[in-house]
Amino acid sequence: MPSQIVEITTQGLHLAKDRGFLQVKDRGDLVGQVSLDDILAVIVGVQGCSISTVLMDQLSQRNIMLVVCGKNYLPSSLVMPVAGHGRQFQVMRAQVNLSEPRRKRAWQKVVRAKILNQAELLTRAGTNGKQLVRLADMVKSGDPANCEAQAARIYWQRLFGNEFRRDHDATGLNAALNYIYAVIRSCVARGVSAAGLHPSFSLCHKNPQNPLNLVDDLVEPFRPVADYRIWQGDARCFQELSPEIKASLSSIATMAIPLKEETSPLSLAAVKVCRSFAGYCLGETDDFLLPALPAASDVSIP
Repeated sequence: MPSQIVEITTQGLHLAKDRGFLQVKDRGDLVGQVSLDDILAVIVGVQGCSISTVLMDQLSQRNIMLVVCGKNYLPSSLVMPVAGHGRQFQVMRAQVNLSEPRRKRAWQKVVRAKILNQAELLTRAGTNGKQLVRLADMVKSGDPANCEAQAARIYWQRLFGNEFRRDHDATGLNAALNYIYAVIRSCVARGVSAAGLHPSFSLCHKNPQNPLNLVDDLVEPFRPVADYRIWQGDARCFQELSPEIKASLSSIATMAIPLKEETSPLSLAAVKVCRSFAGYCLGETDDFLLPALPAASDVSIP
């Protein structure tokens, strides 16, 4: 399973394909190369870079996500392949025709899993997570009471302090969260594509300008995993991100994630979750896999 995250942090570089490698050049000089078969995602976090169309085609053929980040490491675009799954038509048709009760029950499962992961993280952080456990039990089909938002108001302040506010445009800790969320979002987007699902037809997220609404649905239970990785880190994550910290955070793709009775690297766990959800859409099962919080020994930042 590919596991390397290639991140471009220097302006003016050119990315191209040569034989089976992604090559990075600076004014024509080769500064690095990585086998395409080893790449999970490519993240371009600076302005002024260029990429060949041949490389973009090869990335898409291998289902490798290309993520372009803007301000404070928020993804501004994500390039996904348009085909590549044998049952794509059947899966997409079933996804589009998913009944409203099954759609709402699926979102209920996603929200419960997210809140329970948040509760477990608070417990491991030495803070009482029982209030979130009760909220998870209160989530109804479709989450009409918006228990997800209620949990978030409790969760952030208990995890990072009363002064913390989740702000996508802020620096420091918020920028670190933006970056690590971009990594797991690319993993889930890859899983959606691999499962033959359409990334726009969602369970809950309905932003008409967001082509990845389903990705943002299924990424929700993975977010506390990223929060745990940040919380287990050192004070460097609360300041400006260095290339070393970003490289360390991107290794979350290899973290062992529990899925019922097995564990898989996050990159593979995301694929399994998406394939399981595709089976749910097809009516092959009334349940689907969702991630739990990893063991503490699998989380710390080097």
